[in-house]
Amino acid sequence: MKASVLCGLALAALSPAVSSALADEAAPPAATTPYVTPQVDVDVTYEATGPDGHIYPQRMRWNAAHWQQRLDMTSTGLIMLTDYRAHRLSVVDTREKTYTVSGAPDSQFAPPGQRASGQWIRGVADRVANQACTHWTTTDTDGRTADFCYAENGVLLLATHDGAPLIRAVAYAETPQGPEIFREPEGFHEIDAMKLAK
Repeated sequence: MKASVLCGLALAALSPAVSSALADEAAPPAATTPYVTPQVDVDVTYEATGPDGHIYPQRMRWNAAHWQQRLDMTSTGLIMLTDYRAHRLSVVDTREKTYTVSGAPDSQFAPPGQRASGQWIRGVADRVANQACTHWTTTDTDGRTADFCYAENGVLLLATHDGAPLIRAVAYAETPQGPEIFREPEGFHEIDAMKLAK
C-alpha cells in the first residue's frame, strides 16, 4: 500500500515597481516538486472513498523522528504499521489477533524535508480540515492523473485519481506520537504471509 505525503509553498506577488533582476535575486525559486513525507508528528483522520463509492474512515499517525506510520482502517479491522528506517511493514488483523510482517514498500520513500522526484505540476492553494495546502498533479504509471493537496509540512490532506475522490482529511492534530502505538498489540501472534495466499 502506498503511503503518500507531500507539500507545496505559495509564492508572494512582487511589486511591479521592482526590477526583474532584483526580483530574481530576492525571490526564492518556486518549488517544482512537493515534499513527500510529514516533517512533524501528526494525527490525521480521513474519509476514504472505496471502489464501491462508500466512504470509510481511516486514521493515520506519523512519528517524524523515527519515520514510523500507523494507518487504522476501522471498517476492516486492519492496522498497517510501517517502519521506514527498519524497512518493515506489519499488517495487524484486530479481529483475528494476528499480524504478518514483510519489507516496507519504500522504494520511492523520501526522508522528511526531501522533495519528491518525478514530474509534478503545481496547482492552486486550498484549505482542507482547516489546514492550508497546495494542489500538485502528476501522472501514474498507467497514465492516469492524480491530484494531491499537501500541507507545507508534508502532510497529505486530499487526493483524487482521474477526478474521482480517494481521501480527504476531516480532522488534523499535530501531537507527539509515542513508540507504543507503532508496535503490534500484546497477545497477538505472527502468521506467515505465505499462508495467507493459500
